[in-house]
Amino acid sequence: MPASQSVALPLRGQFRSLYTQLKRARLLERTPVIFCEGDSWFSTPLAMNLLDWIVSPAPEDEERGVPLLGNGGLFFRSEHSGDHASRNPDDPKRSMFVRDNIDDIIGWYDQFDFDMILLSAGGNDFVDDFLKRTLRGQTSLSAEAAFQLVLDSGKYETVRKAYALFLQAALAVKPDTPILAHTYDHPQLIGRPGALTPGNIGVAALLKKKVGPWIGPHINAVVNADPGKTPDERRRFVRMLIDGFEKNVLRELKNDPRFGGRFDYVDLRGTLTGESQWFDEMHPTEAGFHALATKFRGAIIGKLPAAKR
Repeated sequence: MPASQSVALPLRGQFRSLYTQLKRARLLERTPVIFCEGDSWFSTPLAMNLLDWIVSPAPEDEERGVPLLGNGGLFFRSEHSGDHASRNPDDPKRSMFVRDNIDDIIGWYDQFDFDMILLSAGGNDFVDDFLKRTLRGQTSLSAEAAFQLVLDSGKYETVRKAYALFLQAALAVKPDTPILAHTYDHPQLIGRPGALTPGNIGVAALLKKKVGPWIGPHINAVVNADPGKTPDERRRFVRMLIDGFEKNVLRELKNDPRFGGRFDYVDLRGTLTGESQWFDEMHPTEAGFHALATKFRGAIIGKLPAAKR
């Protein structure tokens, strides 16, 4: 199995320079060129994240039989932790699929021959201040009753429309380029912040004071406050949030005839079922991301042109 020759670049000038070199050397014919936009599942610096494992797989992956990405690849990475898919009412600059940001990145994306777009977006839209506003004043709700309030808020429709705005813009300039997203997995550590210790995540722990939680504080006193039932009800509620995102956003978009079957997603639910695979409420450990990346990478390879697999 060949070694990975992937390169990931966050700066447009660097990407343009390397792309030009590959083109002059006639290496683009076999090198995947991939555009990446997303949230912390693509960008968290606290561990090898979902995208890191694909861009820079560990040498041990060869022995484990994990498929490498063909002849490597050139990845442009524009993801940022904390970004929302739809407009973030509390910090509009942290919004991916809004007109200003779309016009900027699509205008640039149109200048190069990308083979695929990878997306990781939507998780942040349904936690933190959204839950605080949606569940304000409520007490002793069942998981179903709390989830109904989420449905009634129209948030899934808002996120789906934001995704659709981006998909329409991307496919307008490159109608044959596949766009691949992913679901999130079902969280296991509701209410637990990340363990920031040098032994756990290295020296990055010295630079951050706190990571999470973004869910537990907003549902602890709301979703079935009976102490004997709260943990189970909270977990059921969050599971419904994740399943609702797949059903009401990603599945609807995949089946939307406007996108001609060019949009697809990888269902990562049910992969990480143990608490030890999670770093905090919303983020897997490095080993957890590795397990998810194995599934995600296979789907990516399947959508690449045959010469680049």
